[in-house]
Amino acid sequence: MLIQPDRLRKLLIVVFSVLFLVLAIQVRFDMLFVHVLDNGGTLVIQNLLPHALAIWVALGGLFAHYWVIVLLSIGLALFFKAINYQIAMWWFLITQFAVLLLTGVLSLILQVYWSNGLKIGPMMPDLLLVWWLQFLAVIVAIILPRVCQHQRTRVIITTVTVVIWLLILLARMKFADMPLSSGMGALFFGYFWWQLSEQQYRKRAQHWRSVLEIDTQI
Repeated sequence: MLIQPDRLRKLLIVVFSVLFLVLAIQVRFDMLFVHVLDNGGTLVIQNLLPHALAIWVALGGLFAHYWVIVLLSIGLALFFKAINYQIAMWWFLITQFAVLLLTGVLSLILQVYWSNGLKIGPMMPDLLLVWWLQFLAVIVAIILPRVCQHQRTRVIITTVTVVIWLLILLARMKFADMPLSSGMGALFFGYFWWQLSEQQYRKRAQHWRSVLEIDTQI
């Protein structure tokens, strides 16, 4: 089985879904917490960022483009196909496409407002960050344990992937004027969706291999 059972998964799904729900309510009703969070985050990123960190944020900006993550996602899907994990390939592509739809619907629900006409605020959660979270999670949680058995090396690589995601988040805030609440929404929703999709893969992979009658690893 490509994805192993995890006793904590159900708990993590509940915890991160609740965190996202609480944040979403704050955003929808334009509460003070969101203003403090977004304005404070913008102030720090745009004006108070140390020069050394700004260089790293600029590096993160190289990855903060939709075409980059789209190409990498296609590449990962082709990698799954090449090693005969066809169910995993379709699972990954479908979950990424589902994220596109879900973030669009959530943004309409949470960010539409009326001000001299119907308007919509920044995407909440941020689609690009959710896509990156899904991609990096697959690398760390699924591929890395199968190509690297050294625990310390795996911890280092995992830490690097977390730093990369954070740098992309900061780059989105600095160069794309993304509010911090959208980044936090991407973290909460993205991790919830990752755990949920993992759970569904574990439950359904055997079934779909039988239905499709294909010789593939799961």
